[in-house]
Amino acid sequence: MTRRAQKGRSADPRQTDFLSLLEGAVALPPAPERRRDAGALDLDQRLRRLLNDAIAAGPFANREALAEAVSFHAGRRVTKAMIDSWTGASRPHALPAHLVPAFCAALGNSVLLQGLAEASGCAVTESADLVRSRLDRLALFIRFAKAEQRRLIGSLPLFRGGRP
Repeated sequence: MTRRAQKGRSADPRQTDFLSLLEGAVALPPAPERRRDAGALDLDQRLRRLLNDAIAAGPFANREALAEAVSFHAGRRVTKAMIDSWTGASRPHALPAHLVPAFCAALGNSVLLQGLAEASGCAVTESADLVRSRLDRLALFIRFAKAEQRRLIGSLPLFRGGRP
């Protein structure tokens, strides 16, 4: 048996209740700001910090195991030495963009992708959040459809008690 979320509260505390949002009871979180100053999008050191943060938040005790998992998801060989060269502040190599999804999948988090999106003035939505959003949208559609159905039925002479 499933439990329904209380009115005005969503099942996931990180997610805004869609119906409350439409009723104006909840304010939207501010959109990330795009930085316009010169060099603001030079993400070399930020990418290294994000990758280190994502690794720290992940389930792997060592980088060899992480390298195996990333290799599996990427379909190409990734080694501990490669990961070390992408995370070290003074190392000459940068993480290739095509490996970002493999890292997110292997680590089970989207810390890296969220950080990159924020730098671009965007936000990342998890798959489960998209499903909940679609369900909320459908619930709203059903609510409006039922209200319209009641309005139309009420406008018919047969249901008003009057005659045509």
